[in-house]
Amino acid sequence: MLARPGIAGGNMGKLDVKRIPLMLLPLSAASTTGARYRGVGVKILPFYPSVKYDLGNIGFAEPPENYCAIAFFSASIWALLVAALAGFAIFRFTALPLQAKMLLPFLIAALVWFFFLILHLAYPKLIAREIASKIDRELIFAMRDMLIQISSGVPLFNAIDNVGNANYDYVSKEFRTTVMRVKAGASLLDEIEDMAIRTQSVYLKKTAWQLATAIRAGANLTETIKGIINSLVEYQFSLSKSFNAELNFIILVYLMIAAVLPTIGTTVLVIFSVFGMLGITPEVFAGIVGISFIGQIAVITYVKSKRPNLFE
Repeated sequence: MLARPGIAGGNMGKLDVKRIPLMLLPLSAASTTGARYRGVGVKILPFYPSVKYDLGNIGFAEPPENYCAIAFFSASIWALLVAALAGFAIFRFTALPLQAKMLLPFLIAALVWFFFLILHLAYPKLIAREIASKIDRELIFAMRDMLIQISSGVPLFNAIDNVGNANYDYVSKEFRTTVMRVKAGASLLDEIEDMAIRTQSVYLKKTAWQLATAIRAGANLTETIKGIINSLVEYQFSLSKSFNAELNFIILVYLMIAAVLPTIGTTVLVIFSVFGMLGITPEVFAGIVGISFIGQIAVITYVKSKRPNLFE
């Protein structure tokens, strides 16, 4: 049997993500700039060691130190840009002491650099989770396709090959990787188990382990796949039910931010202004409207992130 490729090679066997959001350098720069300044990445990696597993899960084949190096340079560029703009604004529009004007841009640069470095290092995990959610979404249709084939007498390997050549996005890519390794001389059972290890999707892990167990035990694959499909359907329904239950509370929060709090806040300020206390000025009113607007965007963004994308 041929030696199987390591898990660090990624889910799909090749890099599907070309650029990390907000990173000023493309991932392809990891093989050039990242390799040249790999020593910088070696010093950063111990502070965020999980990034090497996250990069493997999105198919990043370069050493994680190379990625940390380009993350360092991207964060440094962001820090210089923001610090330059902040320094110009501080020197042009503020009346702070000269020492404060000199110190603030450096402090801002340090904070911006740290923020973007952590963001760049954490983003592969977010992308891996998005890939896992897409796998969970497509898996139910792929398994129904496989069930029809197995019920019609198609061998398991051929069914996996057909699903790999179908249009089930990341599920097809995972199955194609398994098929290519089997054609290269590996065992189908071993590669199904390896797929369970390398994938980020919890339900693809369960599916692969159940298939492997059924093969080892000589169980009926048709009944096994039916059980897998039933569990996937129940999972999709549980996502919808939990989101619907949470949505009622989110709507209440949205109404509080969009209508109740601005109205009550404005009323309280008007009452206070009668007694010569906090007055309601155009600036204050614009601030209330602006805060309410930002709060509404935050709630809408949260709802979009939590909404189960069962179909695309």
